[in-house]
Amino acid sequence: MGLQTFLPIEILDYIQTHEPSEEAAYGISQRELAKALGYHPCSMSRPLDSLVEKGLLSARRGLVREGRRKQLTYRLTVDGRTHLKRETREVPILSGEMPPPPHPFLGRKEELEILGQLVRSGSAVTLVDGPPGMGKTSLISRHLRGAKRGRVPFWFTVRAASSPRQFVSALSHALSFLGNPQLAYYAQLPRNPVAREVADLAARALGSQPLVAVVDDFHTAGPDLRKFIGDFVTALAARGGHHFYVVGQSPAAFDSNDIVPNRLTVVGLDRAAAHDLTDRMGGLADRFEAVYQSTLGSPLLLQLAVSHPDIDADAATLPDAVVKQLPSFEIRAVLPVALANEPLPATLLAEDFGLPAGRLQDLLRIGILHKTLQDRVEVLQVVRSALLSRVGPGDEREAHLALARFYGRSHRPETLRERFLHLVDGEDWKAASHLLDEQQRVVLRLGYSETLRNALRHLANALPTGPTRVRVLMVEASLLRHHSDYGDAIQALRMAINESSGDARTICEAHLAIVELHLRLGHLDLARQEFKEAERLGPGSKRLTAYFMLSKARLDEGEGKSSSAAVNYQLAFELARKARSTDLALESIAAWSRLAELTGGPEVALKVIESALPDARLSGRMDIVFNLLLVRARAFAETGRGDQAEAEMNAIRSEAEALGYLTQLMYTLSGLVAVAIERGRWAEGGAFAKQASALAERLGNNLVLGHTLALLCSSELRQVDQGGDPRLLDESIAHGMRSIEILSRLPPSDSIVLAHGYLCEVYLYRRMQDEAMDHFQKATKYADDLRLGWLKERLTQEFGPRLGIPPA
Repeated sequence: MGLQTFLPIEILDYIQTHEPSEEAAYGISQRELAKALGYHPCSMSRPLDSLVEKGLLSARRGLVREGRRKQLTYRLTVDGRTHLKRETREVPILSGEMPPPPHPFLGRKEELEILGQLVRSGSAVTLVDGPPGMGKTSLISRHLRGAKRGRVPFWFTVRAASSPRQFVSALSHALSFLGNPQLAYYAQLPRNPVAREVADLAARALGSQPLVAVVDDFHTAGPDLRKFIGDFVTALAARGGHHFYVVGQSPAAFDSNDIVPNRLTVVGLDRAAAHDLTDRMGGLADRFEAVYQSTLGSPLLLQLAVSHPDIDADAATLPDAVVKQLPSFEIRAVLPVALANEPLPATLLAEDFGLPAGRLQDLLRIGILHKTLQDRVEVLQVVRSALLSRVGPGDEREAHLALARFYGRSHRPETLRERFLHLVDGEDWKAASHLLDEQQRVVLRLGYSETLRNALRHLANALPTGPTRVRVLMVEASLLRHHSDYGDAIQALRMAINESSGDARTICEAHLAIVELHLRLGHLDLARQEFKEAERLGPGSKRLTAYFMLSKARLDEGEGKSSSAAVNYQLAFELARKARSTDLALESIAAWSRLAELTGGPEVALKVIESALPDARLSGRMDIVFNLLLVRARAFAETGRGDQAEAEMNAIRSEAEALGYLTQLMYTLSGLVAVAIERGRWAEGGAFAKQASALAERLGNNLVLGHTLALLCSSELRQVDQGGDPRLLDESIAHGMRSIEILSRLPPSDSIVLAHGYLCEVYLYRRMQDEAMDHFQKATKYADDLRLGWLKERLTQEFGPRLGIPPA
């Protein structure tokens, strides 16, 4: 099957996951679909028209997410949802659905009772551990048949290549029916997901509905995913009402004092349940006791023993003995399932791997294969090891290439990445490097995992010296940079320089990339040295000329030369646009807009933003779009255009909420506080401050938290002064004191000056002169230390006469 065969399914799946509510201002456009799925926009026209004609999609004109003019937007129909559910059984796709419990389910009464008691007690996190083959997954699946009632279910099985972004994608699929697509858009952000932000978005999507979530095979998670899931579970469980099961061969560790997890260790079936199980499968007669003792009551090993009565082996050797009885062609047919990072459609074994359908049922019956959700099959770990011991390197390579062909049926990021991994394991170096060359951004989009890092290094080592090997090393450096592993990224770039055979252009680009990494690490002298090495070779191209200017601007900013940096960022932006290097242009404009207001004033910043916004929107860099809009709103306010500033912030707020850009939403809410206070709408300012401070606290941004609490202190005083509830004064003092407590832990800024100033004003209102004087003195001392003479003067003019301080 070609890629285009699966494109309609991918369209339906994307729309289902990202579909906004009926009343949302923005819809899903053809351009958005093309960008997300990796196709040219024109190639989307025919499949979209076909889906509309078949009644699977509806189309209407409306606003789209990455533009301001109306275009055709698409939604799933009822028939479309039904069709998608039926067709995705054969398409590689992330799933967040609960697997059905095994039938019949035998024994485990004690374990089920323990789990039930934990649910009834309101326990938030349960760790389930035990050796492989003991039936941990079956136990949790059976328990959740009743425990999930009234809750939103989510099941994520960790695989070797899983990353935090894949976890977020799976969660967004599971919650998509709630009609809240922020998580789906968040999963596409060009940065690593933050656990607390994901927990916040999940809570918003769930509303008042509790979540019951299972993370299975947690022991296979890499360090990054392990930490991410731990932080996510801790953050969401602390909100109450939700329950998590973390399943693995060893108990998970949570670095939190807020969550005390319960633990259940699963061992083998008791004698009665084991006897019942073996009887239902044919019985062991007088061999039962010996087999039961040998297998330690493992359901899987008991199944293997019953199906092979002629084999006399203990628990350690039974899987190997069973596999040895399989013909070699059956082992080769099953091998791709053993090597896959996820369960595969059962039909693949017959259609692609040559296993007769009748024999497939036999292998399921005897326990070699295990059936899971959506008619998929997998090989459990104890059998996988036995299968791999029976095959040679050539068979493994062929199995990996068969899996690469399977994943070649789809163009989704998940499947492109799996295809790349299997091409590397199959040692098809040419195809792997070609796929990476064509789909680098898509392959990297799912974020960091040890498996991907190892595959890139394996590919680089296997390729002969030359341009292709250098490109792979540059991709590895890009992955590590996005992962914030700057030291290893520098090492990968140095290897690329050594392998580049004197290619001045590649060496220059690598040196300039190292400049940025050293600046991120705070190594200013080393960054200067790298820049000189690049200068020695010279630019050589229009793109490199822009890159040189961008690096020079970064060095200037690192040295504290804000005016020079702003000028050079502007030049870098203009050069990058001429060279049509969108990535460099956007990096330049993001930094330039930040400095333009400080160095050139608001009018200069407005001109910068006006020229940059179209490119940022067209490239889909909504993170940069939001930052530009926030600077523009601030510039409007500073030039006396309060109405435009407020309208801009409200528009940003609406779009940031819709797309799940929490950091930008937090800054927007903080800006709306200032606008409301400036316009004398104290109650409204207080409401915005509460929202902004709550979000800042969840995201761990103490600077914004302390700043907005100080603004809340001021707005509550003004409400009392205008005849509001006098009890707000106590809250005003509490918020002001907490603001100072938080800001005192950070480097001093104008925010702590203002916080002390607001508290001085509150105490003056209460006629508590000593307390007011104390905060006034602290505020003016901070202002002196920070050389904020204008702010000290303002405080002295406003509070000096009321405190009995004579004019200077």
